[in-house]
Amino acid sequence: MLKEDYNEELKDKYVQIAKSKIVDKFHVNESTSTKFRNLKQIFFESFKDIFQENQVEYCPSYATRIFMEEHDRADLYYDSKEFIKRANKKYKVCLVSDADTEMIENQVKNFDFDKIFISENIQSYKGEPNYKIFKEVINHYNIEPYKIIHIGDSSSDMLGANRAGIDTCWINRHNYKKKFDIKPEYETESLEELFSILNI
Repeated sequence: MLKEDYNEELKDKYVQIAKSKIVDKFHVNESTSTKFRNLKQIFFESFKDIFQENQVEYCPSYATRIFMEEHDRADLYYDSKEFIKRANKKYKVCLVSDADTEMIENQVKNFDFDKIFISENIQSYKGEPNYKIFKEVINHYNIEPYKIIHIGDSSSDMLGANRAGIDTCWINRHNYKKKFDIKPEYETESLEELFSILNI
């Protein structure tokens, strides 16, 4: 996006700006709001503000498109496919994603999910106080919440599922400091550690 102005120093600077003003801002503000806006809107407004504040001559619409396309092309964690494959033999495995459809449409082809719950379709993020997206999961499977385990890596994963009465497992791959008040039922550094927990 920086074109001819690109260099490693500026790259590091804008990575930190994007983390703070897009990723962190989403988890603190948007994911807990009862007024839903899809990620394309959120990213566009964030990029527009970032470019204006830093006097970057670049189209926020195009930046948003790149950001969303790259999300759909992100490398998978080494243990993802094997975990889903083995878990599917014993359990119904679904995906609950704070995403717009176009951000994960290619990624989900790598897995055999029983069902996919996407925030854009349900008009709710995982951290929303009324945990609507988790209610959708519970209603779809028509079982008690405590019979479900939600595995995630963000505060909204843990808080939202906990509000719904769902057991939680925090995947803390990078040894982050916990930014939520609840204590997850499980904490692991990888999906491989879940094999023994789930008895698979």
